[in-house]
Amino acid sequence: GSAVAGLRSCRIQHRAATPRPVWDPDLPSADRFRAQWQEVPDDGPVENGFKAQWELFLRHVVRDEPWRWDLLAGARGVQLAALGLRSCAEGRRLPVPEVTM
Repeated sequence: GSAVAGLRSCRIQHRAATPRPVWDPDLPSADRFRAQWQEVPDDGPVENGFKAQWELFLRHVVRDEPWRWDLLAGARGVQLAALGLRSCAEGRRLPVPEVTM
């Protein structure tokens, strides 16, 4: 099967329902491929991730609690984002080296 996920929706196509088109340049395809996908229903509202982390940070400041993410965690996040973009551009998996300071 297949799945296509975006920020606000996800569509699936079961393997058994996936059409096996035959390409014939002399005949137009009568299949409506996009109409054959099923939308995955939402399982409830999803919290905004940026808002949730901002609330955690404000709680940390107000209550003077320890903060679980430090500069090294931020560096790892930036590294992972950069490697993800590079991996997509090169079409291959990349190792994730340890970030050291």
